[in-house]
Amino acid sequence: GRHASPRLLALQTRRATDLPTCMLSDAMEASAAEALKEAGVSLPKPLVVRVASRKRLLFQAVKELKQRYGGGYATEFPYLSQAIFAFQEVEGRDVFLFAMYVQEYDADCPPPNTNRTYISYVDSVGYLASKPQGQRTAVYHALLHGYLQFAASCGFEHAHIWVAPPTAGVEYIFHGRPADPRPPMAVEVLRGWYERMLRGAEEKGIVRSWSTLEEHTSGLTSMRDFPLFDGDFFPDKVPEILERAEQSSSERRESPRGEKGKEKGK
Repeated sequence: GRHASPRLLALQTRRATDLPTCMLSDAMEASAAEALKEAGVSLPKPLVVRVASRKRLLFQAVKELKQRYGGGYATEFPYLSQAIFAFQEVEGRDVFLFAMYVQEYDADCPPPNTNRTYISYVDSVGYLASKPQGQRTAVYHALLHGYLQFAASCGFEHAHIWVAPPTAGVEYIFHGRPADPRPPMAVEVLRGWYERMLRGAEEKGIVRSWSTLEEHTSGLTSMRDFPLFDGDFFPDKVPEILERAEQSSSERRESPRGEKGKEKGK
C-alpha cells in the first residue's frame, strides 16, 4: 500500500509550540500571562503566540499625490507585514483563536509614514477556555498591549488601528464560523472595545495618549502629511478628497471678488 512520507506525517502532527518563536511573540505571550495573573484568571492551557508570516513589502505612493507634490513626496513606502496568531490547546488539539495583521513602517520609511505601525485587522473566535469563563476581552486586550509595548520599544511612535466591523456575511480572517443569531456588531460597540483597550494601555504607561484620526490630523495643512497605508480605506478616497479640497479652495478665492462686485453695484 501507499505510505505517507515522514515529512507529511510530521506536518500533520506538528503543534503550535513547534512553530518558531521570536522576540515579538515572546513579548505578547508574557503580556497576556501577566495580565491574567493580575486579574486572577487562569487558563487550562497557556496561550501560544507565533508570528506566522513576516514579509517586507512596498506600498506604492498614491498616483494623485505623487503627481501633485512631485519630488516632495516619496515614490514608495517600505514596510514589514506581519501576521500574528494565538493558539490554545483545547481537548488535546491546538485551536487557532486570535489573529492580527500589522504593517510596520520604521525609521527608514519616508514621511509621513515614518515610525508608524498600522494594525489593519484583528479577528477572533469564541473558543478560549478560561476560569472563570468569558475572559476573551481581557486576553485579547493583553495581547494588543503586548504588541503596542513591543512596537514602542522598537522605536515606533504612532500606532493606527482600523476600527470597522465587517458587514453581515463578510469576515476579515476567520471563515466558516458557526451561525450566529446576533446582529452584526455596531461600529460604536467595536470602537468602545478599542477605547477600553487604549485606556488600559494608557494606565499601564504603554501609550502616552490616544485620539481619533480626525483629532490626530486636525492640524494638518496638506494631504502630503496625511499617513496612508497599504490596503487601507483612504488611498482609494484620495482623488475625491483632493477634488473637494480644490473646489473649496476655488470657492474661497472667488468669494472676495464676488463680494466686492456686489459693493460696487450698490
